[in-house]
Amino acid sequence: MFVLATAGGLAYDRNALAKSSAGDGIPAAEPAIPSLTPRRIVSLNVCTDQMLMQMVERDRIRAISYLATNPRYSAMVEQARSLPMTEGLAEEVIAMRPDLVLAGTFSARETVALLQRLGYNVVEFEPEGDFPSIIANLRKMAQAVGEPERGEAMVRQIEQALAAVPQYGDYPAGQPVYANYDANGFTSGDGALVAAVANAAGFETLGQRLGLGGTRQVSLEQMLVSRPDVIDLASDYPAPALATEMFRHPVLQKLVREQRTIAIPARYTGCGNMLTLRALEAFVAARQEFD
Repeated sequence: MFVLATAGGLAYDRNALAKSSAGDGIPAAEPAIPSLTPRRIVSLNVCTDQMLMQMVERDRIRAISYLATNPRYSAMVEQARSLPMTEGLAEEVIAMRPDLVLAGTFSARETVALLQRLGYNVVEFEPEGDFPSIIANLRKMAQAVGEPERGEAMVRQIEQALAAVPQYGDYPAGQPVYANYDANGFTSGDGALVAAVANAAGFETLGQRLGLGGTRQVSLEQMLVSRPDVIDLASDYPAPALATEMFRHPVLQKLVREQRTIAIPARYTGCGNMLTLRALEAFVAARQEFD
């Protein structure tokens, strides 16, 4: 049975689904006591927000980032709305007196640098680009928040879900091609998390077929000539917008009518966490249609 992970406790299945800097007047962090479990945790990144909410009780969360309530980027909007928010300014974070600050390696860089200089306990996370990096970050988060057993339970759930993916038969032209055609013509190649999830389910992405890495722009002409087997337009992008006007092109609309379509919300693959398994499940269902 293919198992789906959801947030909300330990069960992740379908049914449970020193001193101040001289003269600056800014308070330094309170002395850390390593043996204590962090109780005032602040997250500055939408990806660490979601791992944190999946990992600890809400009364230990002092604040999460404002992006946690944006449904395009966050898969845990309802849970996030009842928590305090931060825009990542150093002044507001310091006022919260956190004993742990979580950040991404590309977010709130000035705030992170200042907090580190003042002695705050800051743990940074690289973006997730595949399932091994999701597992590594879950373990890193579990260690940081003092929940190693909960982290290992999540890791086991991911490993079990990957092991449960069916073995597919041969497809005439190799793996069927999945094209996520996002606003302004961006699509995903090697190194993008959505590509890793698609690959796990037996797809090759259009970006990979074209030899692209990361997230790159592809012209409408390239998209049409490539004729991917499964098309995923940015259905969750706010409209109307000039960035999505190309989706209305009659030739693209004709291709969409002729080919299979799928809708994988960006919030399930923008960050790697337990809810990324929802994207995997959708890809598995779509891949089975080719056998």
